[in-house]
Order: sequence, then structure tokens, then C-alpha cells
Amino acid sequence: MSTLFVRHGTTEWNEVGRIQGWAPVGLSDRGRGEAARVADALVERHAVDAVVASDLARTIETAEPIAAAAGAEVETDPRLRERDFGVFQGLSSDDFFERFPAFDLLENGRAAAERAPESGESWLAVRERVLDAAADLRAREETVVAVTHVNPIRLLLGERRGLSVVESLTGLSVDNCSVTAVDDEGGVVRASDRYDT
Repeated sequence: MSTLFVRHGTTEWNEVGRIQGWAPVGLSDRGRGEAARVADALVERHAVDAVVASDLARTIETAEPIAAAAGAEVETDPRLRERDFGVFQGLSSDDFFERFPAFDLLENGRAAAERAPESGESWLAVRERVLDAAADLRAREETVVAVTHVNPIRLLLGERRGLSVVESLTGLSVDNCSVTAVDDEGGVVRASDRYDT
């Protein structure tokens, strides 16, 4: 059995470079197309038993066609959410680190990972809840599709590869609607396989 981690489809905020965090941002037209294609590919290649998603709009919208194709219901788990960026939610990512250099992981390393924005959470807190969720998914004796976000997948992959939080978040790439498969022992079988192209 395995867990298939899917990053949600593209959103309008992805397209314009805004920090999403927990904002109720849905998929763009492009993202809805990606979700439909990845749903078809997943059920063609895997016997999907369950679909679990972060409880944010963009992940639920991505999970719904997957669940429909698999004949399952969408379960939600808030531990699979993106980082809560607090007061930074909605800001442009283009000049973010120029404006708020204390949060730059490349410049400040673990100190930046420990820092939480006002009304938000630190990267270390995000990693803890994501790894808890992943352990619970791995304990299920079934093939689960878990629809989540770019940074939770980076943190999960990094942990599996023995990377630090900083290395995970700055060195790993995860495309929208890519699929990262993790086996029941926690090993990464395949990372960032684009099923929708």
C-alpha cells in the first residue's frame, strides 16, 4: 500500500505570485483542467481506496474529481494545510524577502524556520503537523491519495531524504498536480511525476 501525495491544481494566486497560506482561493481554469487530468491518470494507474485532502478550497477542488473517478468520498484533514502565513497572506511573493528579510531561509537558515509571522505559524510547526498526518495515512492499510500543498510535500520529501527544513523548502520542487508516491515504509517511490501532461 502507498500514499500518493498530490499538490493541488493551479490557482489564480499561483499565476500572479501571491502568498496563499490559508486563504480561501479556488482553482483557476488551468487548475481545474489539471485536476481532471490527474484524476483520470491516478485511477488508471492505481487502485485508489481513499482520498484525503487539506480542508482548504483549492485542495478540495482538486480532490473532488479524483474521488469521483475512484468512487470514494473526500475526507479532510487540516494537518495537510499549507503554512499559515498570518499577516503575510495575500502579499506578493516577488519582493517578500526584501521587505521581510528575517523570514529568508537562505539568509537566516534555521532561525527563519523557527520564526512565526504574526498570527501565523513557523515552518517547524508546519513540519510537525504534516509528518503526523503522513504517519497516520501510512498506517492505513489501503492506497490513499492525499491532496495537499507544495510546502507540506517538500517537508515530507525532505524528511524522507534526511534533509533539514531549510534544505527541504529551498532545494525541492513540486509542480501543481504532480504526484509523489510514498510506500508503507515511508520510502519515496517516485517524486513529482506529472500525470496531467
